[in-house]
Amino acid sequence: MPVAASLLWLAAILLIPSIAEAQDPAPPGPYIVDVRAVISGLPRDPSFFPAVPPSTFVPTRSLGFDIGGHVYLLQFGPARLGIGASLLRAKGRASPPRPSGSSSSSSAPQTVPAVESTISALAPQLSLNFGSSTGWSYLSAGVGQTRFKSTASAFASGSGSSASTVAAQVLELEGRQTINVGGGARWFVSSHVAFSFDVRIHMVAAGALESGRTPKTNLVAAGAGLSFR
Repeated sequence: MPVAASLLWLAAILLIPSIAEAQDPAPPGPYIVDVRAVISGLPRDPSFFPAVPPSTFVPTRSLGFDIGGHVYLLQFGPARLGIGASLLRAKGRASPPRPSGSSSSSSAPQTVPAVESTISALAPQLSLNFGSSTGWSYLSAGVGQTRFKSTASAFASGSGSSASTVAAQVLELEGRQTINVGGGARWFVSSHVAFSFDVRIHMVAAGALESGRTPKTNLVAAGAGLSFR
């Protein structure tokens, strides 16, 4: 999902009417716990992966979960001010295409690895919440950390008598400072359970490697699930 489209989506969130506001004028809160399934983008720059052949497929999307909690402290103009954090963990995998032809060709050595990539993002957030205790939309932002781990499976290098096997490799990066900006909404179907969704942009800072640096990167994550209070 392009970042520009995500920003337009976040702006539209404020237009979502809170349900049953006239029947229940109480403000959002007093607290919430979120559990959501998430799809997230992954970095594509080679510096986020172990050294692999140029023809290697790398994952660009990941599936995972997002858990978080928030409390709502005071009124701030038309909005209720909230504070909390969420933890995103998601994993993607890309495998080389299966060889075509006879069964004998399918047993040929794998010349490019399968690649697996995992992100873990801790996202503290300060939020502005619009609506009532039966349903509200919000915009939020904060500064946290994102970690990356990528694994490349073993593969064959070279051909004939000079062929050799490159062992599986793992690249695990230290936490990168990350600004998160996003928004979403919650609709309560009972006094304690709500349906919720969240769209968030994680703007990951550049970071050092043993040789070189990883560049700045933007990751868009979208999740839907349940909220409890």
